[in-house]
Amino acid sequence: MKKILLFAVCLLISGLSYAQDITVSEVPPAVLNAFNKSFPKATRVEWERKGDLYNVEFDIARRDHELWLTSKGGIVKHKKELRSSELPAAVLNTLKQNYKGFRIDDVDRYEEGKKFFYKIELKKLLEEQKVIVDQNGKISNKIY
Repeated sequence: MKKILLFAVCLLISGLSYAQDITVSEVPPAVLNAFNKSFPKATRVEWERKGDLYNVEFDIARRDHELWLTSKGGIVKHKKELRSSELPAAVLNTLKQNYKGFRIDDVDRYEEGKKFFYKIELKKLLEEQKVIVDQNGKISNKIY
């Protein structure tokens, strides 16, 4: 029993050490400059260090954003909250064909390089599904 408890404590501590909240003063100037240049209207900014990447969560016009940057300020991935009305036609068509009777509950757009993926939460009565669809309307198994 003691071994199981010790193992659980070690897992908890290692999980906590993976992502660490940091202050703005701990963010390298190259990262901070890249962020401020790309998102000058950001509010409610919170920084974390996740492995070799800097993660920042923020709002713009009451929409959630999350950004992953390298230590040199390069943007690796950008997550942005969207309204369902902002989904591309190809994505909406895929949802209509494959998820009849479901309504769109929540949408996040992920940008990696020049590719866009949409993580969509769908609801129908007591059922809920999450689906990832690429910019061309293809259902993807890529998980974020």
